[in-house]
Amino acid sequence: DVVLAAGSSVAVVGETGLGKTTFVKLLARLADPTAGRVLVGGVDLRDASPEDRRRAVRMVPQDGFLFDTTVRANIGYGRVGSDDDDVDAAIDLLGLREWVERLPNGLETMVGERGEGLSVGERQLVALARAQLGDPGLLILDEATSAVDPETETALERALERLALGRTTVSVAHRLSTAERSDLVLVFDDGRIAERGTHAELLERDGIYAGLHASWLGNTRTAGMS
Repeated sequence: DVVLAAGSSVAVVGETGLGKTTFVKLLARLADPTAGRVLVGGVDLRDASPEDRRRAVRMVPQDGFLFDTTVRANIGYGRVGSDDDDVDAAIDLLGLREWVERLPNGLETMVGERGEGLSVGERQLVALARAQLGDPGLLILDEATSAVDPETETALERALERLALGRTTVSVAHRLSTAERSDLVLVFDDGRIAERGTHAELLERDGIYAGLHASWLGNTRTAGMS
């Protein structure tokens, strides 16, 4: 069993193809368990209405999937019946006003098909603002693996920190810093949770996580020297 404490931050780590994606799909009810249950706030997600699920759980994918319309409209899809004031409030809550003002036409900037007019990091910023508008209790974030420019990286970190306040967050972690600052780290291997604990506890065990951590450190140092 996995019990996620309300308001806690959880990092999901492991090599590609070893269970991380399946785990977050179960949390988001993009898939149903073959055994057992997924409860959010004590409610089985299979028994919750689509509207209740959207209010309870929000997933922000790596590519921050967007529609071929404006930044404003894409954020507004976060909650049925939202208006311009709601969108502006979400942007300000996440500290994204400066980023919006740098866009060619601000909130009226067209993002293009699948958001291709924006960078990967910018697409995630829009997706985070959309999630803020939806006000979920559980936030699932699949971190972008692609490199983003330092300015966007700073905006992402600030927005995520603000979005996470008072919420339970589960991050598929591709950044060392995410795992280090999380309350709980779940390490997946061969389709199961092989290790769990804090960053410090897992390093002390010198197991799978310690090996991943060493690899991350090596990649970071190599990138810094290139």
